[in-house]
Amino acid sequence: MTRLLSAATRSTATLSTATLSTALAFLLPLAPAHADDAALAGLKSRVAGTWTSISCELRPQQNPADPAAAPTPTYLTRDFTFEAEGGFSAMITIFADPACTQPTVLFSFAGEVVWHGPNPAAPGAYSQDYVLNAKLELTPLAQPFADQLNALPEGACGQGAFAVGEAKDVLGQPCVLVRFEEGNPFVVDHDLLYVREDMPDLLFMGAKHVDGTGFYAEENRPQVGLQQPLLRVE
Repeated sequence: MTRLLSAATRSTATLSTATLSTALAFLLPLAPAHADDAALAGLKSRVAGTWTSISCELRPQQNPADPAAAPTPTYLTRDFTFEAEGGFSAMITIFADPACTQPTVLFSFAGEVVWHGPNPAAPGAYSQDYVLNAKLELTPLAQPFADQLNALPEGACGQGAFAVGEAKDVLGQPCVLVRFEEGNPFVVDHDLLYVREDMPDLLFMGAKHVDGTGFYAEENRPQVGLQQPLLRVE
């Protein structure tokens, strides 16, 4: 969710659903913001449910070898479920191509949502943290990606070998594919959530930083812009 292996998505970007979706993500924040009910309680009730990507999505990914270099593209789809009691579960599938037809790895994770105050990205948006303290699994979906993981030093991402189609539990364990805050054994992603009252079937999270920096630290929380929305399916 935070620091995905860039080699899994090394490809030349073309005009596709993914790039059009990214363009949409930049245009969405320009739409008039609307939230008659700007209270956190109202947002929590609107967020509850199951959400999925509208299409293949493009994300800038910080270059792990040289953070000062240009970010690399990451192609993915997202599926999130938010519970009324405050828990959440999610799956992010990473693809090798801009049409999202060649899956490389599935990240499955779950935990709790910790809410904070209003976020300036949009009236009615609230800052929140995803605390991945219930589940964190990686499932290689392509042999080249499994081979890359197995070439890492022992203990670099969980214990034991990776195999295509087999989920590996890395909860609370060091893993080079994710970023931890110092002193915290669990991955925490600092983000925002926003569901407009007049568009209750679209859920917005914070826009990714153009340099690919992740949301793994409080100071990296997005304050401007919204991502391409997720579509309510339940």
